[in-house]
Amino acid sequence: MYVAMKSRLSLINKILLVVMFSLFCCCGYFQAGRVGTTKIPFKATATGGTLVFGHGRARSPDFVSVNTFAGESAELVVSRLATAIAHSNRIFDYSGTPLEVRDAIAARTALGNTLELRAAPAFFVAGTETGLGIPKPPLFLSCSYDKQADEFQVKWNNPLGEYGYIDLRWHFNKVRAPGKYHDIDVGPYSGTVREGGDRSIPATATSYTIKKPANVKELDLDLWLVGLHPMRDNTIPSALTAIHVTGDGYCQEEINGIPFFAGLAPNWAAWSMAPTVDKAAFEQGDKYDNLPAHMPAYYPTGLLTKPFYQVIKAPPQGFVHGVYRKFLGLTPGHTYRLTACLTTLDMDSIEGPWSFSLHAAPAGQNGEDFTAQQLAGLAPLPDGRMGSEAGRICCYNQNRTTEGSFALVFSGDGALDGTNDAHITLPSGVDTLTVWARFSCTDPTGKVGFSGVRLADITALTEVKPPEKVTLEEFKKQARLLKLIKKSSH
Repeated sequence: MYVAMKSRLSLINKILLVVMFSLFCCCGYFQAGRVGTTKIPFKATATGGTLVFGHGRARSPDFVSVNTFAGESAELVVSRLATAIAHSNRIFDYSGTPLEVRDAIAARTALGNTLELRAAPAFFVAGTETGLGIPKPPLFLSCSYDKQADEFQVKWNNPLGEYGYIDLRWHFNKVRAPGKYHDIDVGPYSGTVREGGDRSIPATATSYTIKKPANVKELDLDLWLVGLHPMRDNTIPSALTAIHVTGDGYCQEEINGIPFFAGLAPNWAAWSMAPTVDKAAFEQGDKYDNLPAHMPAYYPTGLLTKPFYQVIKAPPQGFVHGVYRKFLGLTPGHTYRLTACLTTLDMDSIEGPWSFSLHAAPAGQNGEDFTAQQLAGLAPLPDGRMGSEAGRICCYNQNRTTEGSFALVFSGDGALDGTNDAHITLPSGVDTLTVWARFSCTDPTGKVGFSGVRLADITALTEVKPPEKVTLEEFKKQARLLKLIKKSSH
């Protein structure tokens, strides 16, 4: 009798589990039927490393990760990735969901080499895994405000032949308006509402114009860009790149906590004077690896506090190397102030000679990438300057370090180290600025860090009229009016 009752209870539990799973799928954990299905068909085999899979467009987006092995099939990777998604609350919220249901979700999500998700196509792939058909990310995302046209010009570079199309998303951040919904309840923009857009752009496009909405007064804008291969409904997304625009449209800054791809920070590329770039010398550092992994939205954002930073290890002996990025679509003739965040980590313990410096210089009239020789100071820059100090903003060495902390450096700060420190003025006809970090070290254990940059158009900022001061009488008048409005609403 006991065995029969136990069997019946087991059957009831299974039936309830099936019903729960059906309700689960119908009621919107995956938001089925409302936003469609996204299929991501990984291809061929893995190169080996960490595969990061993320969702959402936020300062610190949600993601999960799995380790892959060289030669591993796409089917095996997808199976493990589906399990990681189902057993985490990072991509979808499965709070309180039984393990059996999560396992069923994982089985439903992994279809051979294809990851099938019933959600909006706002995913990205990052990490050190570079096989499986994952496309390279876009580079050098830049955004400049045109006051006369009242619009934003967004520009970037694409890797050759990687995409079927490009997805651009943006959000204007503004003060809360009465009667509006979709409020931001946590993070640096708590108490605001967003106005934004999402556009699918042809794969060959490298620019897009965003018209400022009439109801947006404060020009505070977040942009995200991802490349997809090959088609919209059956595609592999690239890593995510982003830029934040503030200062009434005249300041671009890299404050997003987005996972790196192939060891390189979003928007940045590696350069080297060695015959080939040592890819192992560039990796992602994590300031908050001791914090709960399921709470990326609460990570602080800012050059000094963003969670991920670029680690640059010592180059092959006798060479120099580093990272660089371009800012595109700037205003010729305008002067720009550069702010960056650097750290010399544990270089105080290194006894041999070393140097870690940050540089910036206008591009030539054609806007082409600088050569490794130019970035190393061994060939003239487009403006004719040459040598280790050409375009230099700051320099660290055995005599001057950050003592293991992260430090902000600025162009135009003559007291910093007495080197080339002027702000950068673009010549007539030039709309591109190149920023680069250079590291040389004779000790193979040496390494430094770099968190990103902020670029401000100080010519435009000085032209912006300051807000009018409110007199005391006007303030009292507004206060009395507000009190009357509150009374009439009760």
